[in-house]
Amino acid sequence: PGSFTLQDVYDRACESSGNPEIAPALYAVGKMRDLVSQLPSVDAANELLFEQTCQRLVPPTLLRDDIRACTASPMEYWLYRENFSYQISASAALTYMIACTQRTPAKLNISRASGSICLHDLVPTQATPGLVHSKEPVPFRLTPNIQTFVTELGLEGIVPFAIYRVVQRFTGTEHLLRDFLDLFVRDELIHVPAVKSLAAANPQALAEMCERNVKLIEHRAGQMVEILPAKEVQDQELSPMQPLIRLMMQAVAPANLAKMDFIWAPWL
Repeated sequence: PGSFTLQDVYDRACESSGNPEIAPALYAVGKMRDLVSQLPSVDAANELLFEQTCQRLVPPTLLRDDIRACTASPMEYWLYRENFSYQISASAALTYMIACTQRTPAKLNISRASGSICLHDLVPTQATPGLVHSKEPVPFRLTPNIQTFVTELGLEGIVPFAIYRVVQRFTGTEHLLRDFLDLFVRDELIHVPAVKSLAAANPQALAEMCERNVKLIEHRAGQMVEILPAKEVQDQELSPMQPLIRLMMQAVAPANLAKMDFIWAPWL
C-alpha cells in the first residue's frame, strides 16, 4: 500500500507476536488494583503501568523497525527519517496551535515512499461550547515510538527548529494568521448547536466569542516562536527557545503520557 498509520504498525506487531490488540488494556486491568495499593497515588500507578507496557508489550522500536524493513539502503532510511521528522514537527505545530485533540494512531497517515504525513480530522476541539481549548495532558503527539524513530538528535535539533519555522511563517507576516483564523474559527464554532443558537439570538456575542478564540490561538502560536532575552538565557542557563522546549518536555514526559486513555495509545 502507498501509506500506513501508526495503528497499522501496531496491528502488524500484534499479529507477529501473537498478542491481542487490547493487551495493554488487559494488562492494566489486571495490575491496577495491586499497584494502587502499593503506590502513593493513582497517577503513580498509571505511570508505572505505562512504563511496563512500553517495556513488555509495545516496545518503542516498532515504528523504526517497520520503516527500516521497507527501506532499501541506509541512505534511503536516513532521508525518510529526515522528512518524517519535519512532517511530525509540522503536525505538532498545527495540532497544538488550533487545539486539535484525540490524535489517535489511526489519524496519522504516513506515506510509505517518502515519510510525508497526512493528518485526518484536523479540526479544533471545544473544551466547552465556544471555547477552542485542549484539556489533554500533552500538547501534541510525540510518543515513544515517534521519539525513537526521530532519535534524540532529531528531538533536540530538527523538531524544535521545524516547529519554530512552521509557526513563524504564520506569525511573521502581519495579520496573516488572524486573517485566516477569523473565518476558520467562526465556521468551527457555529457547528455546535449551543453556539449556533447564541449566534441567531445575539450576533455580537458570536463575534466576541470568535475574537476570544482567535487570541487564544495566537497566544499558543506565540509560545512556539517566543525567544527569551539574551540576559535571561545567560543568567538562568536556558535555551533561547525555552517556551517551545517546555512544551516538548510536556509532550514526552511519561507522567503526562500515562494520563492519556487507551484509545490514544500513548505507548505507540
